[in-house]
Amino acid sequence: MGQLGFTYRRLGWAIIGVILGGLLLASAPARAELVIDIEKGGLDPVPIAIPSFVDWRKRPSDGKMVVHTSRSDGIGQRISDVVMADLERSGLFKALNRDAFLQDSVSLWESGPRYRDWRLVGAEGVVSGAVRAKGTKLEVDFYLHDVHQGSLIGTGVHFSAPAKDWRHVAHRVADKIYARLTGEKGYFTSRIAFVAEKGKHKWLSLMDQDGANRIDLTRRKSLVLTPSFSPNGEHLFYLSYETGEPRIFRWDLYSGRRVIQGNYPGLNSAPSWAPDGKRMALTLSKDGNPEIYLKDLATKKLTRLTFNSAIDTSPSWSPDGRQIVFNSDRGGSPQLYTMKADGSSVRRITFEGSYNAAPAWSPRGDLIAFVKGGGGKFRIGVITPEGKRMRVLTDSWMDESPTWSPNGRVILFSRQRGDHTKLYTIDLTGHNERSVNLSKDLNGSDPSWSPLIR
Repeated sequence: MGQLGFTYRRLGWAIIGVILGGLLLASAPARAELVIDIEKGGLDPVPIAIPSFVDWRKRPSDGKMVVHTSRSDGIGQRISDVVMADLERSGLFKALNRDAFLQDSVSLWESGPRYRDWRLVGAEGVVSGAVRAKGTKLEVDFYLHDVHQGSLIGTGVHFSAPAKDWRHVAHRVADKIYARLTGEKGYFTSRIAFVAEKGKHKWLSLMDQDGANRIDLTRRKSLVLTPSFSPNGEHLFYLSYETGEPRIFRWDLYSGRRVIQGNYPGLNSAPSWAPDGKRMALTLSKDGNPEIYLKDLATKKLTRLTFNSAIDTSPSWSPDGRQIVFNSDRGGSPQLYTMKADGSSVRRITFEGSYNAAPAWSPRGDLIAFVKGGGGKFRIGVITPEGKRMRVLTDSWMDESPTWSPNGRVILFSRQRGDHTKLYTIDLTGHNERSVNLSKDLNGSDPSWSPLIR
């Protein structure tokens, strides 16, 4: 069970070793564990039935709770639609057409699934849910059923939130279903910060991971770049030229308070939060050429980490806070290097090609995403922290700025095509590439994916 105290106004692939414990193939005579191997990729998505959630209300005559079928424009319908879209977008699930269902939502909620009917429409799992308005609050209950075993998967789940946050509740439902059927955390209750662009104007924007609920944070005429979420999702670092020089700002998304965190002579760029939220790595040129520094956010103490005549930039932390991956041309071309968080034990990890840059360490710690240049193209690749098993995931001419989903299973990046730059996601198999929903006349770049938001 969970309670939501979150409001948007205040906030201003297939998987390695994953077991779909609640589902199995229709032809299987007994329950089997379906293990999805990331190296294979392109597996068929699991069919799941998500009927409209029913309205659950008090009867005026006696105050008893009764079920009303959700209208096509009702909140139950809208919540189930968001859940369905989230799961389909993951590439692991196929939401079945509701027109083919043989059991209606009310019967499903009141009496439970008629499993034979759900087998006939090809469902391997079915979700039953109800929505109840309680003053300014919204309460949502749902159950997840294994069709072939004819049993409940786990227990029922209850969420409560302000009614205006119904989309966030829907994302929480999708996260819970994803987690129960894969054994991995979901990523649907997360946000994306990015640089929005229309014409000659660029500004900082924030939106749900599915492109909904976009909020424009800045509307100044000055250039903004490279937003970066704090580990708790409550703050952003970003680069702004509003003072005339590139400076790093820290934005408190709850209070709207902004303070300069990087105001040193010369270049201030590439801010990166440490996993503990107490330190930042950044690039400064105050001593001559661009070098990577460590700043304690409480004491303001600045420590230089790299000492080289080359350009060192784009630091990204390992999830345990012990290492930093960065970009340097000290070997003659831009390549990826790792070092300990104190600047020691520098080690080059990319050797293939003459351009490897913009590293982003996975939240799981197992991979580093980066931009690989070559043959007139810039594509998204991944490599282990040891510099092994490098793979290129995309195949376009200008893919940039990779950032990870909170569960480390999906990569978000920007893609330029002609005069337009849009946001895309791709899973770790190189499959399930999808565009993020932005309005047709809006460009988006420099994305940062937040942690899960409760």
